[in-house]
Amino acid sequence: MNIFAIFLVLTTLITAGIVSPNERNIKISISPQETEQNAKTEYVSDRIASAIGGTKHSVSEKTEEDAKGVFDKAHEASEKVKKCVGIIVDKVKGKAKDVSDTTDTLKGDVEGNATEDVDLIENVVIEDAHRLKVEGKRGYQKIRRFFSSNNFRSFMGMIHLLGFALSYGVCFWVTFISSKVLAKALPKQQFSVVQSKIYPVYFKTLSYGVAAAFLGHYLSQSRPYYVSRGETIQGLIFLAIFSMTMFNSFYLEPRATKLMRERMKLEKEEGKGKDVFDIEPSTRTVDAVRDPTGKSTSDEPLETQQELSEGAKRERPQVKILSQRLKKLNLMSSFLNVLTLIGLTSHLFHRSQLVHSSG
Repeated sequence: MNIFAIFLVLTTLITAGIVSPNERNIKISISPQETEQNAKTEYVSDRIASAIGGTKHSVSEKTEEDAKGVFDKAHEASEKVKKCVGIIVDKVKGKAKDVSDTTDTLKGDVEGNATEDVDLIENVVIEDAHRLKVEGKRGYQKIRRFFSSNNFRSFMGMIHLLGFALSYGVCFWVTFISSKVLAKALPKQQFSVVQSKIYPVYFKTLSYGVAAAFLGHYLSQSRPYYVSRGETIQGLIFLAIFSMTMFNSFYLEPRATKLMRERMKLEKEEGKGKDVFDIEPSTRTVDAVRDPTGKSTSDEPLETQQELSEGAKRERPQVKILSQRLKKLNLMSSFLNVLTLIGLTSHLFHRSQLVHSSG
């Protein structure tokens, strides 16, 4: 219909273009016929215009109807789409609600289980704390009873006897047995080296034993320490022994060892490695170069003997000074060691009296 309407409009325009020049010509050449012809032409034009108007009206009505149909179809399609979208949205909302319900259910279950677990753990912790508190009180009471009873004093008395036995035994052994045997069995230099290794260990062991004996003796008393005069004296004896042992260990022994090594170094520089003042007359050393009659007792040449004699004379003053200092330190150390043994013996006598009086 749209094509047909366009065709009619074009046809009308073409016809008007053809007819209009003819009218002008007719008006110029013929007048009566021209009037009639114009009347016909106007009639035809009016019919064409009416036809075109009808066509336009028909086309307009048709177009409106088609547009209305398209709008109705579009509206129906829109309604269908809305319905589909609404259904989908409802389904999604339903799924989301189900998921939300499931989540809420799981959350509630988790919270419930967590609450139960926390309550259970709290109860267990409270029970363990109470049990530990009770056990701690029991342990404290046991320890208190132990330290405040005769058991503790008996235990410290045992510590006292062990420390005293160790101290007295090691002191007696080193003073009367070990030193004598080593002095006879070893040369002087070797004996000095062995003694420098033994005495540090000896003094440490002795100090440990005396400290244990004093501590055990002090804590094993049933009465305060100052009440019994005899026990107070024994405690002071242990303190004096400990002080002498520490003085021997940290002052006298290191200095004596240092002097001994310096003297040995001088003796080695002399060439013989022995003490020139403590050599037997029969040995082949500097002191054996000449006998009291003035004759040589050595098989070495006379020049060599004279060189050794001159070297010994140069070294003797230094060695003599070191020997004197070392002798003083050894005498002081021996004196303190003897006092230590006397103090331990006096305590042994005191303990024997207590045993005899208790029996």
